[in-house]
Amino acid sequence: MTSVRETSEDRSGRRARRGLSRRGFLVGSGTAAAGVAMGAVVPAPAAAHPPGSPGGGPVPVAVVGRTDPRYPALVTGFNQRFTGTPAAVVVVTTQDQCLAAVRDAVAAGRRITVRAGGHCYEGFVTDNPDGVVLDVSGMRAVTQDADGGIRMESGCTNWDVYELLYKSHGVTLPAGSCYSVGLGGHVVGGGYGLMSREHGLTVDHLAAVDVVVVDADRSVRLVTARPGDPDTGDLFWAHTGGGGGTFGVITAYTFRDLPAPPPAVQLATTTWQWATLDAASFATLLRNYGGWLAANSAPDSPGCRLFGLLKLSHVSAGTVTLLTQASGEDPELLDAFLGALDDGMPAAALPTTTRRTMPWLQATQTLNGSGPNQRGKYKSAYMRRPFPDRHVAALHAALTDASYSNPQALVQVDTYGGRINAVAPGDTAVSQRSSIMKLQYQTYWTDPADDEVNLDWIRRSYASVYADTGGEPARDDVTDGCYVNYPDVDLRNWPTLYFGPNYRRLQEVKGRWDPTDQFHHAQSVRPPGR
Repeated sequence: MTSVRETSEDRSGRRARRGLSRRGFLVGSGTAAAGVAMGAVVPAPAAAHPPGSPGGGPVPVAVVGRTDPRYPALVTGFNQRFTGTPAAVVVVTTQDQCLAAVRDAVAAGRRITVRAGGHCYEGFVTDNPDGVVLDVSGMRAVTQDADGGIRMESGCTNWDVYELLYKSHGVTLPAGSCYSVGLGGHVVGGGYGLMSREHGLTVDHLAAVDVVVVDADRSVRLVTARPGDPDTGDLFWAHTGGGGGTFGVITAYTFRDLPAPPPAVQLATTTWQWATLDAASFATLLRNYGGWLAANSAPDSPGCRLFGLLKLSHVSAGTVTLLTQASGEDPELLDAFLGALDDGMPAAALPTTTRRTMPWLQATQTLNGSGPNQRGKYKSAYMRRPFPDRHVAALHAALTDASYSNPQALVQVDTYGGRINAVAPGDTAVSQRSSIMKLQYQTYWTDPADDEVNLDWIRRSYASVYADTGGEPARDDVTDGCYVNYPDVDLRNWPTLYFGPNYRRLQEVKGRWDPTDQFHHAQSVRPPGR
């Protein structure tokens, strides 16, 4: 197959580099995208070598323009509220192809946004009219260095990683439960999942990151950033929670000293019926949940072996559900947790629970949380202490709002803390290191005609819960801002809510490593002085 760096003769006999050239886009299938070309001449691709032949190589770059039948599928992501109109989507499968594509786009004056798994909650990738969306989802190589570090390209998905690491090494990465999320955006936002209370955030195991950066003279180069390195240490730190689309194009992450998951875990599904859950019993449930976490979320607590996802669905769904995973086969921890939730609950409001024990890898696949691609809106909050009464009352009012009906509207309350909180707020770019819960407000729908009613409900609900702090979860002794990987363009004070005291340092890194602000979106780190 033809490498992106091979050359061919153009019509005038001059040498032309393959790939996204300064003179025109090259479509991997050999067809030029109408209205996309940067210049008048589009070189034709050479015939590919058959797979496995001596001349074999990487899959060629594909440049998908507006007339290509693939274009509609590649300009819409997980959140189908957002559909982009880029000049082209450039699909790369190797680091060299990625580097060449960035060089060509920069030379042509095209803005670049990057797509790995396509799960961005807002339109940060798709909102790039006439620019280039660089699709790295085909970059999934995994290698191991001489020191045991495992390098994973940014197109790898969570499930790719879980399956490969466990089957080949007996270890895992404490990352998210949504199997199709790409590492590219997940890790740079901090990353967390069901093993994080026990083993920390994803970035707590990061050892290096490979990034394509654009210098002040608009030259493009690949940098491997490592912690403590006098030249690249600041760039590495920025990739431990600074958020995607800000500093460059991430091509790979290297991890070391990854933990072994338990051979088996216990899974429990607990269900409360809204018909028997009145305001008082709802308040008791939330107090019990937050109280148990306040007592069992220290870094060395045995309770860190348990992770829960409390799904406070709108009353129109009929139920409230809790999914719990506890490491190991001993039922004592899970029994204690579920028993604590029943404390003080009236008999009529007690839940039903089903439990099973299964191998960890099978459980991870069972709990996949990606779900179908729909329209959606999301908000978030970190909680440093149990729910205040005012939050409980506002949540109950929002979830029982009779003027709104959507079984897919919910507030998910994830357990947090544990080993996550063993790291100082400035050691990584993730400054939220003292929380015990993380909330994700969500609503999903399919019909664009329903946009307004769903957006109105989630915005009103969120504002009511945090009414005493300006409608947003302040960084105080109760709440600790928001999660950058659950972006929300409604936030007014997003630099503080996402990054807190780390934002100024992130701006310094931005100024050094992306001085022309080549990589930006609505909530990317701003250059110094902006």
